[in-house]
Amino acid sequence: MNPSDMITLLQIAKSKIDKGATGQEIEKFIIDIHGQELMDKMKSDIEEYLSLKNKSREQNQPYWMLICNPKLWGDGSEEYEVNELLHNLDTHEELWKINAHTNMELQMKIGHKGIIKVSEDSRSKEARKDENGDIVPLLESGIYGLFEIVEYENGSCIDEDYEEFFVNIQMFDNFYKDGINIPKAKSRELLGENVYNSIPSRKIDKALYENVVKYIESVEKLAIAQ
Repeated sequence: MNPSDMITLLQIAKSKIDKGATGQEIEKFIIDIHGQELMDKMKSDIEEYLSLKNKSREQNQPYWMLICNPKLWGDGSEEYEVNELLHNLDTHEELWKINAHTNMELQMKIGHKGIIKVSEDSRSKEARKDENGDIVPLLESGIYGLFEIVEYENGSCIDEDYEEFFVNIQMFDNFYKDGINIPKAKSRELLGENVYNSIPSRKIDKALYENVVKYIESVEKLAIAQ
């Protein structure tokens, strides 16, 4: 293949990458048509472009804030069970309901990360009474952990009439279980007043997500030092 044709083929490969093709898919595409020898010649250019695209996607990747209302957990659980459910949220995948009026479901992708914020706990004493008659404590409003979307990219519809969707998440850092959930005042400081006071779940800037990560890392280091 002459240099001009190789440049054209590389542009085709880049176009496919721009549309979401993986390195393996590009390699198969070139080998199936032109053979391994040509793929070997183009490999470094393709890998360089893939690396640039991955860095760009990571920089532009949205982050999310999902909100937990202790009174409305949403899976049919009793209200007194919410504390335990939240404590064990990192042990399994969890379906999380989102409201589609923000168009969040159209943007949420597998691998995206975010924070879980608990809103004001309005459960009554009676609702917080467990099977033994003990009253579980109110949850303090604040940030309780970090999660990653693991299933149902773009959301899976629950109810088209009410425009309700869900995604499947996995909490990978459970502050609540570790006893270091971030209380309301500090959460406000880290996220800013407007974001913290948001009622629906929403997209947040990468910088705000990183504020939370850095704060937790500092708290963990302090705990180790002590």
